[in-house]
Amino acid sequence: MSEEGLETPFLRLARALERHEGVAQEESAPREYGHVPPLFEAAVAGVQSRMSHLSQEDILFPPHEWFDAALARQIAIHLMNSRFAVPKRRIAAELERSRESIARAIRTVDDRLARPEFAETYEAMAGQAEFAFKALGGEAEE
Repeated sequence: MSEEGLETPFLRLARALERHEGVAQEESAPREYGHVPPLFEAAVAGVQSRMSHLSQEDILFPPHEWFDAALARQIAIHLMNSRFAVPKRRIAAELERSRESIARAIRTVDDRLARPEFAETYEAMAGQAEFAFKALGGEAEE
């Protein structure tokens, strides 16, 4: 429920990423998803920077038959745990997923990080996720 002219955090993030990447994107209002933790939103934005064919909704709620969307969600979960130091138990609670599914997602990405091509792309996504978190007004924990 946003009025015209009211800028949501997601719109601010999208505009900041456009400036950072130097790429213009279509102007469209984001869908409402309920509560999305800011760190997960930033992680999703980082993943989208390299998997731009997937919408935020595709990553938040991957269709069962879309392998790439499921992998994108696993990467976002891994970013929350490894880059933003969010404990697995907290990720499970915030995303309303089992601890086992969170652990499996992290293991899947850990296994893929052994491949240099994947690791290079992952690092680029991690950098974008960190930028996105700062654009959302987040500060690094010390």
